Amino acid sequence: MKAVYSCFSQMIQQLKQDAMLIMIVFVPLLAGTFFRFVIPFIEKLITGYFGIDAILAPYYELVDLFLIILTPSMFNYVAAMVILEEADDHMISYLAVTPLGKTGYLLSRLGATGLISFPASIFVSALFHLSNANVLMLTGIALAGTVQGVIIALLIVTLSTNKVEGMAVGKITTLFTVGVFAPYFITGKMQYILSILPSYWMSRAIQSSDYLALLISILLAGLWITLLSKKFIKKIAC
Repeated sequence: MKAVYSCFSQMIQQLKQDAMLIMIVFVPLLAGTFFRFVIPFIEKLITGYFGIDAILAPYYELVDLFLIILTPSMFNYVAAMVILEEADDHMISYLAVTPLGKTGYLLSRLGATGLISFPASIFVSALFHLSNANVLMLTGIALAGTVQGVIIALLIVTLSTNKVEGMAVGKITTLFTVGVFAPYFITGKMQYILSILPSYWMSRAIQSSDYLALLISILLAGLWITLLSKKFIKKIAC
């Protein structure tokens, strides 16, 4: 564990030299400010114009879900960029043969980042949430979102060979969140096409306060992480 902490501290030192990656960490706060103040303002304008009670308000839970998912996604994107930079510098191969090992390396990058992004996600959600979802559900969604953030990081580092490719793949991984739309906009069994995505079950959970769906999301995300971790470890072993 000491080796993991030491390696994580090394990553923090690297981040201090990259202003762009540091700014990415603050994106959830900027997005949260927009969601919390601009969206209700727009809702007030358009409901007044059309003379109806609500247009955007029924989807406030979906907005909250996006914000909760965004926080760990941004944190883990930063970690993924650091991993790719270390891959470019051939540092991963060196660290993998130290007492840290391959698993320890992943823990120092993605595990530690997850431990930070989870409370950060709860904080951002508590500060900017729009819906009336209860605290327990929002905390559970934050946990599920944290696990999904690790998946996104693993997808980036597994499918990319350098930071330039990582940025492109990072944009593509946003498709991993499309599952949140299914329970709200797709009726019938067609929505289950997206059920392989943890984001689908997160959306089901917050929409109907379904804790079983939340559990499925976390377990499914764990399966994704297991498969992608094995693929990444195999990749750095080459």
